[in-house]
Amino acid sequence: MKPLPPLRSALYVCIDNDTGHRSRLEAVTDEGIVIAAPADAAHLEAVRAGSHLTLFWINAEGRMVIPVRFAGVSPGPPERWRLHPLGEVRRLGRRRHERGGGGERMRVSTYTTQPAIVFDSTLLDLSEKALRCWAPAFDIAVGEQVHVRAVLSNGLLSQTGTVTVVREAPDGLGQHIVVMFRSPSASTVQLIRRYLFAWEPVHRRTRRAGEEHG
Repeated sequence: MKPLPPLRSALYVCIDNDTGHRSRLEAVTDEGIVIAAPADAAHLEAVRAGSHLTLFWINAEGRMVIPVRFAGVSPGPPERWRLHPLGEVRRLGRRRHERGGGGERMRVSTYTTQPAIVFDSTLLDLSEKALRCWAPAFDIAVGEQVHVRAVLSNGLLSQTGTVTVVREAPDGLGQHIVVMFRSPSASTVQLIRRYLFAWEPVHRRTRRAGEEHG
């Protein structure tokens, strides 16, 4: 079995494939796993004894997950959740930086070209290091410095970066551009990871349904 992260490490509790709730590993015992109650635990009314949840965290191998069953609460302070593993720790996905999602409206603005070019766009996909989006046929060149702003399902992505790819859209309407992020903060990386973690199972179910009805 792949190991759990070190004690006191940050991890996330996912309920019904949502975007995750920040927690911390407190202990690993013969009875199971003990984590800090998520900060928003009081609002998680769907969690009852016996509920099936998922824990995930990031290490050098990528995104690690383990299914668990909620066994109950140990009163605090601090309050802790007791969990029983329902399977093995496994690595989710093959890429070091997963890529997916898309469809959200966003805004792109240049800040090296003057006067600045500002346009509405559509997110095509996203990773921890970059995003790909649609753009009108403006005069955007590789090397352009831009600011991107997108409202994701779990928060606001606001990031600066460099345009590394510009190519015509497959349908001939506008362009697809790739923006490589400039030193994203830890909070931005966590926002993207949680967004992708929630997106992946939904995408998998949709793809499976399409194959069954195709």
